[in-house]
Amino acid sequence: MQNKAVYLTGKLIELILTLLFVSLLVFTAFSIIPGDTARVMLGPQASESQVALLRAELGLDKPLIIRYGTWIWGLLSFNPGTSYAYNMSVGELICQRLPVTIGMSALAMIMVILISYPLAVLSARKPGRLGDQICSVIGHILFAIPPYVASLLLILLSGSLFSLLTVGTYVDPSDDFFGFVGCLLLPSFAIALPKIAMSFKFLRSSIIEQRTADYVRTSKSHGLSDLKILVRHVLPNSNVSSITIISIILSDILGGSLIVEQVFNLPGLGRLLLSAISRRDFPLLSGIVFYLALITVLLYFISDIASSLADPRIRLK
Repeated sequence: MQNKAVYLTGKLIELILTLLFVSLLVFTAFSIIPGDTARVMLGPQASESQVALLRAELGLDKPLIIRYGTWIWGLLSFNPGTSYAYNMSVGELICQRLPVTIGMSALAMIMVILISYPLAVLSARKPGRLGDQICSVIGHILFAIPPYVASLLLILLSGSLFSLLTVGTYVDPSDDFFGFVGCLLLPSFAIALPKIAMSFKFLRSSIIEQRTADYVRTSKSHGLSDLKILVRHVLPNSNVSSITIISIILSDILGGSLIVEQVFNLPGLGRLLLSAISRRDFPLLSGIVFYLALITVLLYFISDIASSLADPRIRLK
């Protein structure tokens, strides 16, 4: 029990320090970018007095340390300021677009688990056979296809050739939840394809490694069938590797969804992020970047805790 408390406390301290470093890095990076936000908002024809007045109104004339403290407090209260371009609360804007990005990432992760895990189990049962070789070749091909290219191919196949799904339309979840899920299926699959290959490769290697362990030979000598050994011993002992690779894939999926949103014309965080960059909307831009970093750090934190629960030896290292 004491080891659990010490391990959890250490991980919480790491989480807080990581988020503090990320916030400092994000604020510093956007503060030293060349250009004047007030000048960009007012245009080149604005006078210096107008620019100075807007800078004072936006708080850009204050010292960096004060601006950083105000920004941090806004992040903690989920109100990191008002968007310059949209004249709305940054937190409200992010909440409006977050369901698209999170929904697409969740669907992609479900596809990765449902497809890669059974394939890895079937392939690892008879490594080197024809089925295993076919799965490995397909995995290498899928791994080499970027989500952007996969999106274009899926649009061509499903939208133009077969007209199976309507591409480029968005249905709000409050209007039609199943329609919302339907419009996210193709982009989610485009994101999932290379991740399926990635997950398949790692899970297959982990299962093959576990099958060569001494406890497997002992179980066989006791008369257990290969299927029982796989279900009772091999798969549970592969959980640590599975949890680790899932956390890595989740963070990759979250980043990949920002690009795929543009291809499928979905109103997610990706489009909002590009809009904030083009308009030099610092509150909106920094808010999106920080909250995406927060989600990623939390995913790794949860992964560490889950791994320690699956294998208590991790807490002793």
